[in-house]
Amino acid sequence: MANLLITNDCPRDCTFCFAKSRLGKAGSDSPAQIMSREKLRYIMDFLEKTGDKQFRLLGGEPTHHPEFKEIVTEALERGFHVHVFSNAMMPKETADFLADIPQGKISFLCNVSPQACDAPADKEKVSYALEKLGGRAQVGITLTEPEFEYEFLIEMINRYKLRPRIRIGIAQPIVGEDNDFLKPADYKATGTNIVAMAEDCASRNIMIGFDCGMTHCMFTEEEMGRLMMKSEGFRSVCEPIIDVGPNLDVWHCFPLSEVLNTRLDKYDIRADVTAAYRKKASPYRAFGCMAECLNCKHRKWGQCSGGCMAHAMNSLDKMPPRQI
Repeated sequence: MANLLITNDCPRDCTFCFAKSRLGKAGSDSPAQIMSREKLRYIMDFLEKTGDKQFRLLGGEPTHHPEFKEIVTEALERGFHVHVFSNAMMPKETADFLADIPQGKISFLCNVSPQACDAPADKEKVSYALEKLGGRAQVGITLTEPEFEYEFLIEMINRYKLRPRIRIGIAQPIVGEDNDFLKPADYKATGTNIVAMAEDCASRNIMIGFDCGMTHCMFTEEEMGRLMMKSEGFRSVCEPIIDVGPNLDVWHCFPLSEVLNTRLDKYDIRADVTAAYRKKASPYRAFGCMAECLNCKHRKWGQCSGGCMAHAMNSLDKMPPRQI
């Protein structure tokens, strides 16, 4: 799968934002960058050659692309399943359009930040969109501190009849940039709180799932057992996501978006891009996100990825190259 950044316009300015270096600033006078329909069709052709029928749209706020509805319609007509990463801050007419698409053809992951200080008009947009999306949408949260709120997510799920799933991610550093992220020293405390959340959510028929970049040592063996019984299951992974920008520039994932860039049109199929990134990232992957990773048995056994590579890259005296 590949994620397509179809616009860098975003109405929020979250301090932890993993896409910060790629986005237009809220309130900026600079015009938003958008991916053209021509480039989107090129990507559809590329994905079809790869055998990938997932069309994953993000931003910024992807629904702010001026041709968003036409893009979704064309992707559906070509047999893609459309997945949208959104903050649900979309125009009402867009939400109405999406509500008419069958649930099996489109899905949403709506990241809802407790940090967000949205204006009343924006909160109204979110409420309207979630009500329209219903079971097409799942909520997610990005953690920046060991202590975090989540009750409001459960209330959203029940109020808007959303998919009974919560995606949990931890804020990661952006290589060479300045953003808020969860410090590895806080991982264990965060892990304990995640387990408590998982058990609470499971008691209310809601499952939690996990984003990449988490480590095995966030949890004790006893906590890991409880987590496996009360969640979608935990795996510590760090693989090339493959994000594609408006001009077909490509990067490994958003935390690494300022290094090791390439272009999609240099490759024939997605497997070639993934292989190139596995090769280039291999020397950095060996370090892990903290000193203990070097001698960790779970790393040696292949049970843990060692967390996000951005930590290792930021700890080095020399930045990785911008281009590969």
